Amino acid sequence: MKTMTRWVLVAVVISAAIPVVAGDIGFLDAERAVSTVKEGQRQLQALEAWASPRRQQLETMRTEGAQLAQQLNAQRTIASADAVKELENEFLRAQREFEDAGRAFEREMESKQNEFLAQVATRIGTVATEYAAAKGFDAVFVLNAQPLVYVADAANITDAVIKLYDEQYPVD
Repeated sequence: MKTMTRWVLVAVVISAAIPVVAGDIGFLDAERAVSTVKEGQRQLQALEAWASPRRQQLETMRTEGAQLAQQLNAQRTIASADAVKELENEFLRAQREFEDAGRAFEREMESKQNEFLAQVATRIGTVATEYAAAKGFDAVFVLNAQPLVYVADAANITDAVIKLYDEQYPVD
């Protein structure tokens, strides 16, 4: 019974102290901020211009593989065993090249995305830090990085940071 009383007392003291200790906390949707600021939009357009021809090349490879698969299925019952084997090898080679190219594209895309957006993301962090310090926030967390149940609209500083960013780093 004494142990239970102590725990209740500890819980009451902690819950009473929380409002005194807790300060203003903000949340920043960094991904939305990066993709919404004008400089970020420009960089995303440049990234898309870089990626578009590569996506088209992958689509061409996928189409060629599908055509080979159709040809293989059509020839399976009427062609010689050697011809079918050759088509199978050609199809497997095309499939492997497509998969390898897809993986290489994903790696390159991630690298290029970091290259194109790193400066914007760094500046977003700087602007958010300056904004939080000026507004008296004790902490700002990246939204979507935490498993949150609820975030008040007033705690989300993303729109304010986007506005300040575009003011500080105008796009020519």
